[in-house]
Amino acid sequence: MPDPYKGQNLWLNDILLQAFLKNGFAKTNGNKSWELTELQYLSLTDELAKGFLSFAKNPKYRKPFFELEVEMIRKQAKDISNSIGENSFNLIDIYCGDGLKAVEFIKEINAQTGNKIKINYCPLHSSQYLLDLAISNMKNANLSNVVGFKPYLSSGDGRALRPIVDKLRSKDFKKNVVIILGGVIACFDINEYLFEMNRDLKEGDVLVMGNGVRVGERLVDIDKYRDKSFHSWFKYLMFGLGFKENEIEFDARFGNSRVEFVYQIKKDLSQKIDGKTVNFKIGDEFVVGTLYKYYAEEFEKFCKMYFKNPQIVTDKDNEYALVVCKK
Repeated sequence: MPDPYKGQNLWLNDILLQAFLKNGFAKTNGNKSWELTELQYLSLTDELAKGFLSFAKNPKYRKPFFELEVEMIRKQAKDISNSIGENSFNLIDIYCGDGLKAVEFIKEINAQTGNKIKINYCPLHSSQYLLDLAISNMKNANLSNVVGFKPYLSSGDGRALRPIVDKLRSKDFKKNVVIILGGVIACFDINEYLFEMNRDLKEGDVLVMGNGVRVGERLVDIDKYRDKSFHSWFKYLMFGLGFKENEIEFDARFGNSRVEFVYQIKKDLSQKIDGKTVNFKIGDEFVVGTLYKYYAEEFEKFCKMYFKNPQIVTDKDNEYALVVCKK
């Protein structure tokens, strides 16, 4: 049977090899360590996008990153609505996933305002597959006050918004509301991310973020990050490089004050790109994802550095935080 993803994998292979040529590698225990930690890589093909959707449906992760987050948005809907005000706005959904959380977000705002505020829905993602899905789910929700759709296919991480926000502002939609939900912010150095976000937003714009927060000792319980559901998603990145399932070994570790998701290879492989050869050797590793997790007070401190009077709330177990920031 022909491989329906062969073309996608060849395209992904070229992108990843070009990144390696640009960034090089580090040495770890005598082996090469290659980094592929930009979030965009984890959804560049339909395989990867579908892998993410499967991961997001896993009950272990759906509860904190969807159900709990929606519940917290519901409880804070009045404060969020007050921060946004009564004027129409662009809703910029950073790494939108399937768009269903944005649907719930709008429903809660509408419950406070009576569907009076017009909204232009602007999902941002590196995956065309997920952008199409988010738009479809938003349209199927039949929210009468969502009057426009403007998806953005991004080649970056969503923090440099200036090219987008300047185009979105108009006489009808002067305000931007940015949502970064589902723990997306955990994939980045939050200090650098919020610095860029603050620079690109204008006075009156609103940022809403959801992220897991730490309780107890720092950097513990690594085994929960070794769950096979991560591998079931991330492995398609390694397939895109030309490796097979039996040629890679998945693991997670603590490094550089963060969780690192790592593959070690069990077979030599050489790939050519732009007339150059990239050699991968047995024992080489690929860091394919990272997660940063902060204590609630650290999360709040970072937000206060860049936004005035951020409102932060945590769930009853103090393991998830929702923050509303106004520029």
